[in-house]
Amino acid sequence: MASYGRDPKRRADPQQRAHLFEDAGGQCQRCGAQLGPDYHAAHLIAHSHGGATTLRNLEAWCPSCNLGLGNHDADPIAGLTLRPWQADALPVIADRIFRHGTATLQATPGAGKTIFAALLLRLLFDAGLIERIVVVVPSTALVRQWRSELAQLAIHLDPHPTDGALEADGLVGVIVTYQSLPTYARVHATRMRQRTTLLVFDEVHHVADEASWGNAVRCMVGDVAAGEVRAGAVLNMTGTLFRSDPRRRISTVRYERVTVDGTPKLQALTDWAVPTRELVGTELRAPDLYRYGGRAEYLDLSSSCPVPRKQIADLEEHERTALLSQVLESPEWIDRFAAEAVRLLNEQIEALDHAEYLKLLFVAPTVVVARHAARALNKATGTDFARLVVYDEPDALTNLRTARDEPQSCGIVTVRMVTEGFDCPQISTIAYASNIVAPLFVAQMMARAMRLTPTERDTGKHLPAKILIPDHPVIREAFADIIRDTFPLTDETEPEVRGAAPETTRSDHYDLVGIDDPHLRGIDVLDLEQSVSTMEHEKATSVCEIVLIPTTYAARLAVGIRLDGESHGNSG
Repeated sequence: MASYGRDPKRRADPQQRAHLFEDAGGQCQRCGAQLGPDYHAAHLIAHSHGGATTLRNLEAWCPSCNLGLGNHDADPIAGLTLRPWQADALPVIADRIFRHGTATLQATPGAGKTIFAALLLRLLFDAGLIERIVVVVPSTALVRQWRSELAQLAIHLDPHPTDGALEADGLVGVIVTYQSLPTYARVHATRMRQRTTLLVFDEVHHVADEASWGNAVRCMVGDVAAGEVRAGAVLNMTGTLFRSDPRRRISTVRYERVTVDGTPKLQALTDWAVPTRELVGTELRAPDLYRYGGRAEYLDLSSSCPVPRKQIADLEEHERTALLSQVLESPEWIDRFAAEAVRLLNEQIEALDHAEYLKLLFVAPTVVVARHAARALNKATGTDFARLVVYDEPDALTNLRTARDEPQSCGIVTVRMVTEGFDCPQISTIAYASNIVAPLFVAQMMARAMRLTPTERDTGKHLPAKILIPDHPVIREAFADIIRDTFPLTDETEPEVRGAAPETTRSDHYDLVGIDDPHLRGIDVLDLEQSVSTMEHEKATSVCEIVLIPTTYAARLAVGIRLDGESHGNSG
């Protein structure tokens, strides 16, 4: 078996051993014999073959079983089983790299881009075309995530390289952030001249965020437009195609020239694209959008006159824009919105028979709202359910990871913290109490609820991804665009708010007096492009209860009932 580096950690620590013994019930997981104090923490993939010293690659075995296995692998690397899109994309991307040195892959979050990069590494490494790998990511959280995922695939990279670019002995490359490149670009370039390297740029559109990052990438690699690639291979990966101002062109990406509203732009080109819709139902959960509305009472400050109460969705555009941020901060709204989110999560938990510790993500517009939402979630559940993660607190990232890993259901309440670099398949429900509609932000939020848990993969029982939003047409359309794959990024770095008020905006024209009658207004089954009324949903819920179908699928059942009725009506 080829070596792609070794885990520097050879032996299980005491905490890992205790976990393994408890998980095994005190019996050898190979032969069933009772374990004594001399039991072994056996590597399923041998350490000498790159097997990681992690719980996912360890089992508690008796000494006889482990010594009898010797320097062999107990199991194949399950994570390297090709998904259909990966099997189709791999020869195309590899051929592009063989011929031109670079390739660009577009795949939605959760599609399996990390595994694809590992497959490409093995292919190029085994063919003798590369000797090492450099992965560049947008954040330190993603450094940890990539290191962990690749270690499970017996590929070991250095997350803390010497001089920002040089891996320790026994490792096959490095993982670094885009922020580090301007300082260490020349060291990277020198190292790449010594050993043929595969460069992987994760979420490559970030290279355009800072001119210094783009200059560093050009220094390291060269420019594909000039036919100059100074690396063994380059793989650009992104969740979406994007547009750039010509002055912010990424040197490893191919473009075509387009004109947008009379302004020249560069549109990124892909060598393989994996549409979100293609993965829904197989690799990703199908998203259901629950629209929550209420009647707003407000004053027209220009005349100091009260305005008759209106449903949020029925407000005129200028009224919605002015009032939405005030609605999202209203205590009445937050309390009812949080309670509805808990109800949706409980339906998900029941559907899996409590086999997973499913979690709720509550996206708040401000810290003040987040704190109120945490209290509202605790009130709705009658327990210490909420985990408040505030970005300006020193332990925010640690608290976020703790909430992700704890063995119980909970509600994670954040303000803009859960985007790239946070992988928690147990998040099945999102309460989106925000008016941000920037495509990348919305795509990242939606992706957090679309990953499948191990239970869903093993049983084939896939939950829908439930996303609760304010009943606002602009927010509704922003989420619908994601499933359609019709949201190319612009070169704007600030959140794009198309018709919805920025989170800090306060109206100079209207003042919210109060909001009453908050309730569910309808559901959009996004992948089927169908909308379900609350009446249809209630009827479908009753049918679910009669025929013993989990009520979490009621919206989809309602669509089926309607389409079946239309089909019979047309045939009649």
